[in-house]
Parts: sequence; C-alpha cells; structure tokens
Amino acid sequence: MAISIYETKLRNFLIFFSLLTLLTVALFVVHISIGPAMIDPILVFQTLFGLSPNPQKVVVNVVSLRLTRALATVLTGAALALAGLLMQTITRNPLADPYIFGLSSTALTFVALGVIFAPSLMVYRHYIIAVAFLGALSGYILTALLSRLGGGSDISMVLAGIAVASLFSGLSHVLLYIVQSMLRSPYVYFLLGSTTTVLQREIPLMTELLAVSTFASLLLIKPLNAYLYGDSYAKQLGFEPKYIRYVGAFIASLLTAVIVSYVGIVGFVGLVAPHIARFLVGSNHLFSMPITILVGASIALAADIIVKLISMYVGAIAELPLGVVTSIIGAPFLAYLIIKRLRE
Repeated sequence: MAISIYETKLRNFLIFFSLLTLLTVALFVVHISIGPAMIDPILVFQTLFGLSPNPQKVVVNVVSLRLTRALATVLTGAALALAGLLMQTITRNPLADPYIFGLSSTALTFVALGVIFAPSLMVYRHYIIAVAFLGALSGYILTALLSRLGGGSDISMVLAGIAVASLFSGLSHVLLYIVQSMLRSPYVYFLLGSTTTVLQREIPLMTELLAVSTFASLLLIKPLNAYLYGDSYAKQLGFEPKYIRYVGAFIASLLTAVIVSYVGIVGFVGLVAPHIARFLVGSNHLFSMPITILVGASIALAADIIVKLISMYVGAIAELPLGVVTSIIGAPFLAYLIIKRLRE
C-alpha cells in the first residue's frame, strides 16, 4: 500500500516537474522575445538552443543582450521561492516569507548602512552580500524574538514580521535616499526590486551562491520532512530540531541576501510558490522543493513579462519595478491565507 502511494506521488511529481519545466522554458523564451524590438519567440528558441543553421546576427545580438535579465529573473524567483519554503518549514508557519518576516527589509537596510559608511563597498559585490546576509539573519532573529514575546502563535509571528518589515522598510527608504544623493545613482530601485540592474558579469557569482544554497537545501530534505511532524518525531529519527532551524534560517537568509544585493526587494514570491508546490505534489520536500523552485522561477518570469508589456504600452522612460507586480499578485493571496488560518 505504502509503495503504491509513493509510486503515485512520484508519477505526479514527474508529470508536474516536466510541465513546469516546459512552462519555465516557454516563459523564458517569451521574456527574451519582448522588448522595444519584438522578436519571434521561435527565432529566440532556435537561437538559444543552437537549432538555427544560419542565425540572424541581429537576433543573436538582441538575445545575448536580453539574456542577462532573463537569467536574473529566473534566479530571483527560484531563490525567493526556496527561501520561502525553508522559512515555512522551520517556523511551521504557512504565512512565512522573506518579505513578510522582514528579512528583505533588514538586509537592504544593512546594505544601505554599509554603503554610507564605506562607499567603496559597492565595488566588491561579495562584501555587499555578506552585509546583506547579516541583515537578513538579524531580521529573522528579531522577528522570532518578537513573536515569542507575543505568544509564539502563527499570527503573532506574522504580526512581528510585519512590524520588523515596516520599521526597516522605512529606514531603508531614508538610507537609500542618502545613498542616492551621495553616489548620484538611482538606488531607490532596490526598494521595489528590478532585474534590469543586474550585469552580465554578475550572473556567475549569483548562480554559484544560489547553486550552493540549493545543494545545501537538498541535503536537508530528510531532516525537514521529519521536522514537519514535530520536534519529538525529529529527535526519534536522530535529527536535532534546533540545528534544523539554525541551518534552515542560515540558508534562507543567504538566499534572501543574494537577491537583495543584486535585485532589491521582491515580495511574496516566497509565500505563493511553496503553497502552489504543496498543492500539486504534497508536503514531502523530496517532491515539493524542486517544484517550488520551478514555480518561483515561472512566477518571476511571468511578473517581469507583465512589467515589460506595461512599460511598452505606456511608453515609460523607466520600467515598472518587478516587486510592484509580485506584490499585486501576492497581497490578495496573503489575505486569503490569513482569513483561512483565523477561521481554522
């Protein structure tokens, strides 16, 4: 019976994994094809995968220019989705998310402070990531402490996170205004997130850090599955709950820090993606983790496609930030989850 159930879940996972992979590739191609000069998605697909025997030079050049933003968008969605899944597991709170719990805001505040006191920090991306990581981890610890003072319930955790996020969001606004005045650069874009700021040379380091974080998360699959059933059950299987929480918070903070350092604050992807993944394949992290990553990448790509289309339609000089669209998508979802949780 157990084997039959597992085989069914595995079959469902393979089906959804295949479909989501195709969806992600399709959105990736469409994302690259949209711009001031529209390109046929078929030509983009052929150029990307080397299927065209005589590719047009103009198409190749445009695709290479837009490829960086598309890759940054995929990495952003995947990283935030994975961070959200880890946070929802280690807090056993379905409302957990790097944005809602204040990790993104505290990370950005620390980055802004670092740049104000050491402007040369902007030249060394790995230092910025380290500062952002300390900020994200501090945000998580502060939210957890406030929640414990408030009783430690799901709602107290969310309210604590909103309080931390609001405080540091305000601080980051002020600090980034100072940074913008100092460096004569539009760093306010970091407040709402935009993948247009990512440079081609930054993609390798961004990819490496996220790959390491993902690999570390995959090693946690068994402990996370055990942790879902309570501390006692995890201990019976030989896993120490507090270490699972520490490692999970560490990885989630690192993932958040990398995205904040490169893209800025992008909200709600980490909230929505894990719920969709669990709806499709269940709560087993062996299945839900890869699906969450794909769902996050798809959401980010779809949101950035909307950003491109809106910007083209209104003829704006500067594009709408990615974080605006993800917030419009995610905020109603958060409201639904809170109402559902309160009724339970």
